[in-house]
Amino acid sequence: MKFTSRIAEKFGKNNVDRKVFSLLSTFIIIVILFIAAGILFPTTVSVILNILWITIITLVVIFFVLGILVIVGMRKEVGQVLDAFLEGSLKIIDFLELIRSLWAKFIQLIKDFLIFAAPFIAYALAFLVYILLLLIYKSIGRNNDVTVLTVIITAVSIFAFGVISKPQQDVYELTWGKQFTKKLKAGFVDGFEVVLFIFFLTMDSTNIFFLPASLNVPLHAEFAGYDFMKRSYNYNDHMSVTLNFILITIIVEIIRNALRIFTLARSYYLEYTSSIAEEHSGTLSVIKNAIRKSFQNSKSDLTKFITTNTVLFAVFLLFPRLKLFTLTIASISNFILDLIFRSRLSPKRERGTDLISRCLVKLFKI
Repeated sequence: MKFTSRIAEKFGKNNVDRKVFSLLSTFIIIVILFIAAGILFPTTVSVILNILWITIITLVVIFFVLGILVIVGMRKEVGQVLDAFLEGSLKIIDFLELIRSLWAKFIQLIKDFLIFAAPFIAYALAFLVYILLLLIYKSIGRNNDVTVLTVIITAVSIFAFGVISKPQQDVYELTWGKQFTKKLKAGFVDGFEVVLFIFFLTMDSTNIFFLPASLNVPLHAEFAGYDFMKRSYNYNDHMSVTLNFILITIIVEIIRNALRIFTLARSYYLEYTSSIAEEHSGTLSVIKNAIRKSFQNSKSDLTKFITTNTVLFAVFLLFPRLKLFTLTIASISNFILDLIFRSRLSPKRERGTDLISRCLVKLFKI
């Protein structure tokens, strides 16, 4: 019992010491900050000290006046004055509580507004990224060949977009911070996708109104005698190279979609094998059923894939070959991302929800 009581006494003493030390530390920090403020802002600190000095003098004068009134026999009146002081202090507390409540409502209003405005903030950030990419590209390209720079910017942009839009686990109970981050990310993914598309369309333009005349100059891009700045449908100049770019892009995209179908089929196969007895169904039959179901569930995505690439090629063929080249680089970069982040191939990943896909779905009713 004595040992237990000593331990309790020790812990109690430690708690008291901790509180005392905490108060002393706070006091020391306040004094240090006040001294630093006196050095940096002497006039402001002097005004504060004068106000404190006048307040203290007023309190001392009131204290002595009340003491004198008690001495001369006005004890009852002094008590009433003290009651008035007390009620005034309580009203100040009520006022401070009202201020605290109003402040809490104001903070909640700001939070609600930020959640509402998160997509617009994301679009503004995406537009700033577009300006930055354009300035970098134009600044380097006005005096240098942009072939290698185009490969670097395209690959880095696609990898950045792939990392940002990487599938994440669903969280059902979201705090304000997570809600804001989720909406900001969703808006930025949509905005960044549009930014990349617009950037590739305007990367060689010489009529961008917000750029200075020194940056609105024709670009030069050539490799092994192949001029990337000529029209893609130029049949008399390296048409076979242009055709190879188209073939590579389409083949890579087909392989990517085939990997998604295979991943989904594998998921169905594992479900079948875990629920169906092996003696009731052969392995080949289960595989065929899994592939068939996977293909049926992916048919909508395949339709969107075919439509999207048809529209992109139809648009980019009207522009210089450099844009068609960026499609090839983008497809290869996406393929590498699929191999690095296997979750992009996950059957649970919701595909076809990007902004361009949604626009094409509404436009072509697919």
